[in-house]
Amino acid sequence: MIGIARIISQLVHRFSPKWNHAVIWGWPDYEDSVIALERALQESHVGRVVLLMTDPGAPSQWELGSKTIRVRKNSVIGWCWFCSARYVFFTHPCFTRDFPPDVVSVNVWHGMPIKKIGWMLEGDAGISSRHALATSPFWAEIMERAMRPHGSVLPIGLPRNDRLFSNRGQVLEKLGLPAGRRLLAWLPTYRKSVRGLPRTDGIEAGNVFEMPDVDPEALNSFLESRNAVLLVKPHPMAEFEASEAWSNLLIVDDAWLRERRLSLYEFLGATDLLISDISSVVIDYLLLDRPVIHAFTDLGEYESSRGFTVEPIQDYFAGPVVTNCKELRDALDAVFSGNDPEAAKRRAMLELSHSHRDGGATRRLLEAVGLTGLTSGSCPSRSVPLRTLR
Repeated sequence: MIGIARIISQLVHRFSPKWNHAVIWGWPDYEDSVIALERALQESHVGRVVLLMTDPGAPSQWELGSKTIRVRKNSVIGWCWFCSARYVFFTHPCFTRDFPPDVVSVNVWHGMPIKKIGWMLEGDAGISSRHALATSPFWAEIMERAMRPHGSVLPIGLPRNDRLFSNRGQVLEKLGLPAGRRLLAWLPTYRKSVRGLPRTDGIEAGNVFEMPDVDPEALNSFLESRNAVLLVKPHPMAEFEASEAWSNLLIVDDAWLRERRLSLYEFLGATDLLISDISSVVIDYLLLDRPVIHAFTDLGEYESSRGFTVEPIQDYFAGPVVTNCKELRDALDAVFSGNDPEAAKRRAMLELSHSHRDGGATRRLLEAVGLTGLTSGSCPSRSVPLRTLR
């Protein structure tokens, strides 16, 4: 029955008349690519911008444009808007995995795949959209194998990366932090998914850090003595119970950021350093040319269970790899003292990973799919200088 329903829905989608509106399907609802696209589409020639959302009644994180309406994702009206859309942009699997050729469908996705995704994983098919996005020809070849679009992969950058070029002062003000405070981010990827396709990768550490020996009180004391604040944000697909806060260490989620009218990438643009493991955010963060530390205690196990798209994976790290909390503190102290020993390796990864190093990815995307009419000020292009942590 499920197979028959899927065939019927695909036929309805294929033969429905298409109108001049754009649908955006993002997850979470306020994902940065959603924000960047919604804003830019206001000045395109589409007549309506439809945000398909889990909770369309929730307060908006940003001021919506006059063309925009919000509609519940899993609803009949949402399905009708989707079926009749000439343009569809999505970050995750939506109503279909097989778009008809008369729909300008763009798989915006949510980062460059250092770990295997889509067709590279057994039991997880890709999405046959017209286009997929990549940040460079190097990653475009991998996205082609992972997603197999029926059109092309566009190596023009990701809309969400435009929002990395944020105003540091405004972000610190929203967080209630003084200008001289070091601001750090820790974004581990999930080991066991609690949403979407169920799977377990690597070894669960039993805490939000995905590092088993982290003592939050001790880490907070270390950060306090270094005049640094660290925000830890678990992956949206990881288990998360509630936000926690010490004086200099905060464990937060998207809702916490939204309460402060901040998006994740807007926040990241104001940080001095990123800690992560194998999350695709590392590739995006290269645009800022700021230090990266890979906190990766289960690299071998993760490689055996999930696998990587590039080998050997050590050649594609953007900074030192730490496997316990002491090594993490030592790596942080090295950066705090002004050392940047892996800057050359990080910048080599930047060269490989980004053909464009500005805030213009959204503009390039809309131009590539024929949505012209943008004003010159709709998607500013700005570079961000390297800051030395002192």
